[in-house]
Amino acid sequence: MFYLICFGILCALAVLNVQMHDKLGSQILSGLSALMLIGIAGLRYETGGDWDSYTELFGMYPPFSRLIGRPVELLEQQTEEGFTLLCALVKSLGGTVQHLFFVVTTINITLITSALRKYTKYPVVGLLCYYGILYFNLEMIYIRQATAVALCFFALQYLQKHEIWKYMLVIVLACTFHRVAVLMIPLYFFLDRKLPEWVYLTVVGLGAALMLAGIPWIQTIFLTVAGWLGENYAEKAEAYTEEAMFAVSRGLSLGFILNLAILIVVMFFKKKIDTLPFGTIMLNMFALSLVLYYYCFELVEVSNRVRLFFYIGIIALLPMVLEVLPLFLERLAGFVVVTLYCFSFSRGIFLEAPQAAAYNPYQNYIEYKIHPRPSTGKQRLEQSKKAFRNERK
Repeated sequence: MFYLICFGILCALAVLNVQMHDKLGSQILSGLSALMLIGIAGLRYETGGDWDSYTELFGMYPPFSRLIGRPVELLEQQTEEGFTLLCALVKSLGGTVQHLFFVVTTINITLITSALRKYTKYPVVGLLCYYGILYFNLEMIYIRQATAVALCFFALQYLQKHEIWKYMLVIVLACTFHRVAVLMIPLYFFLDRKLPEWVYLTVVGLGAALMLAGIPWIQTIFLTVAGWLGENYAEKAEAYTEEAMFAVSRGLSLGFILNLAILIVVMFFKKKIDTLPFGTIMLNMFALSLVLYYYCFELVEVSNRVRLFFYIGIIALLPMVLEVLPLFLERLAGFVVVTLYCFSFSRGIFLEAPQAAAYNPYQNYIEYKIHPRPSTGKQRLEQSKKAFRNERK
């Protein structure tokens, strides 16, 4: 119930944002929303996914001063340089993995909130979309990738302004947290290009047909390219294509239908969205995420993680659809649809489904410091992983 209550609070703040979208009001409402999102993930205690892996990894990092003095050792670490240095800095200042979670979440949510204020009149609606669609994966599992995604999202403002050096600088920084961010470099030259509706519908439609037909094509290419990149990438590629937990093809599902439905709806408003400063960029980001979703159906885990860099565009695109609706009642009706769409993504967590056991009940770090007691985090994480594996069979 905890996460559902937070979702309800965000909905209420978002309605206020739609009703009174002046600059000061938006800043206050988005600030309150951001603080809540920082608090949930930043102060979690043995809750969510991968916290055990990050706890173990955090203990292995050498001091910050040693990494700065020995660049070779920095390159030898298991994670990218930026994330490694951040962890080492937190550790050198006497922090624990809990402090790392708080720092990372603060950075991510601050970047996303700051960017949303520039991209849309309804930044709180954007934060609601982020919470429902991406938050639990990025802020409570893939925290290293979350920072890279947030930086890439933040960099889009420089693309729109044609400030290429600022854009490239932020993307390079993102690459030091997650290498896949390098895909955003060539996209500088394409993301702001307007395309006719038929191009989006044809490309995505063909991908959907390919997925329904189940025609394999990408797995061999993926393994070959990973082999070229080195042994570390080859091992990961092998795991993602052979381990039963990951090697599952995507099939017909609610997501298949919803993605097509959202694209079709957006096409109705495309001409108006294209007139907004960041409309074309966010539409193209969303379209790229759909290309990965449908065309890479053989590699569910890989495509899901890579498409996060593009799928984040939807948290600005959906508020933009509300912006182009002329009447308040129309915007309110549209907001209800957006809310239901966001709810569908995290319904398992909100309704405390078995596969979401790692999230429920929510454990707060401050509370556990004040009233120490045994944590059920490890047991719940294992229970969640087991349910996830059974679901993938």
